[in-house]
Amino acid sequence: MIDVNTPIIYICDYDFVRVDNIISQSLNQKKIFEWNPATGTTNFSNKLPLGSGKEQSLESFLYDKYMDESGSEKYLVLKEIHDYLDDSVIKSLLLLMSQRRLYDPEYNITIIILSTTLKVPNEIEKYVSFLEVDYPDENEINALIEEHIDINFYDRSKFTQSDRDKLMPSLKGMTAFEIDRMLDMAMSSNGSLSAEDTEMILKQKKQMVKKSGLLELIDTPEKLSDIGGMNALKDYLERKAKIIKQLSEAYKFGVSIPKGIFIVGMPGCGKSLCAKASAALFEAPLLKLDMGSMMGKYVGESESNLRKAIRIAEAASPCVLWIDEIEKAFSGVKDGNSDILMRMFGYFLSWLQDKKSAVYVIATANNAENLPPELKRKGRFDEIFCVNLPNEKEREDIFKVHFQKRNRNVSFDISKLIKQTDGFNGADIESVVVEAIEECFLDKTKSFTEQLLIEKAKETVSISRSCKKQIDTMKTLFKDSSFKNATNGLIIDNM
Repeated sequence: MIDVNTPIIYICDYDFVRVDNIISQSLNQKKIFEWNPATGTTNFSNKLPLGSGKEQSLESFLYDKYMDESGSEKYLVLKEIHDYLDDSVIKSLLLLMSQRRLYDPEYNITIIILSTTLKVPNEIEKYVSFLEVDYPDENEINALIEEHIDINFYDRSKFTQSDRDKLMPSLKGMTAFEIDRMLDMAMSSNGSLSAEDTEMILKQKKQMVKKSGLLELIDTPEKLSDIGGMNALKDYLERKAKIIKQLSEAYKFGVSIPKGIFIVGMPGCGKSLCAKASAALFEAPLLKLDMGSMMGKYVGESESNLRKAIRIAEAASPCVLWIDEIEKAFSGVKDGNSDILMRMFGYFLSWLQDKKSAVYVIATANNAENLPPELKRKGRFDEIFCVNLPNEKEREDIFKVHFQKRNRNVSFDISKLIKQTDGFNGADIESVVVEAIEECFLDKTKSFTEQLLIEKAKETVSISRSCKKQIDTMKTLFKDSSFKNATNGLIIDNM
């Protein structure tokens, strides 16, 4: 960025110590001037105030550097100035300095803004380039682990390679600062470092990911056996899991890294359950991406949020990235009314197409009718599956799953119940079982029988009745599309 005369470099990060080290290594003995709201003009090396210190305002600091006629190469590191960027004088000075940097060969000052908050006014947007600090890779994480072992005088022989391998996935996707804190907590809790600390680290990591407001780390107690029906989809996921678990060997063999799947279907039919069960199957963390949380009010903030969320996912790979109800995020792209949405969509498509990381994307949608066709074509996802309302065999499987989860050893025939629940989705079936068990608990004279279940089924307003128009639309879409059926894996020609 410096070599191509970038006037303003914006780094949005909170680990200032790590970024300062990167700046020092990159600039190597060059003149660096720092200003921050706490100490004003500051010595970049020792962080002590210079001259009048805090008494010098940002406006005065920038004005002095704008009027600089020395021609020498200088760098201004401005920290936490996001609250000052609404000031018209500050914006004007940054604009003038940027223009001098580009058009005046005698002016050689580059501005580096380091802030925990992304905020770029429209007036200087064109002169700003964003720089993202990568999350530590395995080598850096190993170096941090070694550092903590040395500092705590821990017996290195007690920390085996197996411990290291089990800890590594839980430490991925965090900054060096966060990894330091996690290792400190692990060492202080029991005086040792081992695979047993994984649970504690994951618990803390969940809080950190949640605080980012971009991703959520989801618990995955579900298994494929908890899903009734959808045998083709389950078989497909089991095949991909074998590749994910042997990724390095598969890659050397020439197998492409799995991209992910797009699951479209009726509400309450197990799409979300598939996402959760797949993470457990892959033995990988499940990160949920909320596209609504990506939207920001400042220029470039929405795109930056999406890039940051994807960077976290890639740093945590191998992992499963679940994008729930993706149609709510991108259905408006077809209209072309939002430049921000178009840019986010373009970036997301490019990442899906070109990604080399082991981030397995599972996107789910209740209605894919309004989604742009670019998202649904081959190359973005490995496969697109449709989840229809369960057939008789699948309804029987779903009932048995819920009987088993609630410790009901059912010996009676449920064939009439299966016919009574035609048009029910998985959530409807679960509701029937829950209501029947609750009835038996409150009324001790009643027994858990097929007749009681049939009565509860008759009282239930199924999705095929409450959302008839949406169901009919989905059936038409499935009939006219080349989506794989999650039940039998065949391309749907008729419904």
